Amino acid sequence: MMSEKRKQRNKENLGSILKNARVKEGYTQKALADALGLEYYTMISQMELGYISIPASLWTPIADTLRMDKSEWVLKCVLEYSPEIYLALFDHRGRAEITQVLNALRKGELDDLLKR
Repeated sequence: MMSEKRKQRNKENLGSILKNARVKEGYTQKALADALGLEYYTMISQMELGYISIPASLWTPIADTLRMDKSEWVLKCVLEYSPEIYLALFDHRGRAEITQVLNALRKGELDDLLKR
């Protein structure tokens, strides 16, 4: 069970991003659930309200369906749900270096960046 504080933070962070992207793209909660292959459209409501975490298996499909920047969305999900992984990847790195990594991911050039 999620704490009230955690629910509120989840709603303010990813939930609001999800809802804004859904509305911007013209999806109802039911239409988005259908597009993602979810049995229950109420899952979308619960994710937007912060009652449940957004499953990692949906991070990429959500980004693709709602035409979100996939790298940024997934990184925000990692930061929210797995902050220890985020810190392991980006601790003590500045915004410019993180942006460089994201740009390399977008261009499919991460291997080149890692070889440096």
